[in-house]
Amino acid sequence: MSEQPQTSRPADEPERTTWMRRYALDPALADEFISFLTKQVIPAREERGFTVESMWLSDGKDELTWFVSRFGNREEFLAAEQAWEESPERAAIFADAPAYVTGKDLRPVTRLR
Repeated sequence: MSEQPQTSRPADEPERTTWMRRYALDPALADEFISFLTKQVIPAREERGFTVESMWLSDGKDELTWFVSRFGNREEFLAAEQAWEESPERAAIFADAPAYVTGKDLRPVTRLR
């Protein structure tokens, strides 16, 4: 595989940090989980300055990968993420939610193309 050059951002464009969130799912709950994400979780995160760049579901509906970004550097992203994780709003959203996710892989990523 050939190496992709990193694209540079224009000087007037603010820094943006992106994280990949990959979840292992119970395929029987995948459609319900996607509805939960799109109707409750994503709007709440967007109100806090996060942007969902894209979302991908495996053909077997056993894995969901999404990319979420936010203006700012990695430390600012992590601070905003921690504030979201500890918020009463998030706690209320997830209070009665089933255990949709059986495993997580969360990591910062850099857009190459």
